[in-house]
Amino acid sequence: MPNLITLLRILIVPFFFLTLLYYQPEKDHFRIWAFILFLAGTLTDAIDGLVARLQKQTTQLGKFLDPLADKLLLVTAFIGVLVAKDFPLVPPLWVVVTVVFRDVVIIGGLVVLYVSSGGVEVSPNYLGKATTAFQMATILSILLLLPVSRFLWNITAALTVVSGVVYVAREMKRNHRR
Repeated sequence: MPNLITLLRILIVPFFFLTLLYYQPEKDHFRIWAFILFLAGTLTDAIDGLVARLQKQTTQLGKFLDPLADKLLLVTAFIGVLVAKDFPLVPPLWVVVTVVFRDVVIIGGLVVLYVSSGGVEVSPNYLGKATTAFQMATILSILLLLPVSRFLWNITAALTVVSGVVYVAREMKRNHRR
């Protein structure tokens, strides 16, 4: 069941992206739909982990799919609001590049570690979870056109950099010992 919830989050992504692409100031309902879909995606992130722990259904597939679904949703969201035509509140390009670059570095690093050591065991940390929460809050605030968005995307960018460095260093150190 938790993996199905995670798959639902992955399936939401293209529909969410389309609502951003179809947005125009005179078609503001697409922004509202984008908010609803993104909120549903963030809620499924909380629900799938809770269900997996409560029902003791944590699987290797789930450990892979859950962060992948998060990254797909968040990278799509940041790129989507950047490229959406005439979107009223857009983070600076450097913020979007920071979020995307971190995920590319982490995924690339994991591939290198997997190839060089024959396997990788990844475990999330609180800083990474906080970064994901701030990234989600930033997108939700942007979709709601809240003035606090500007403040949030600066904190999000800083957390994204710090958590990326910590994550890569920790995984290299841990997987180097194997």
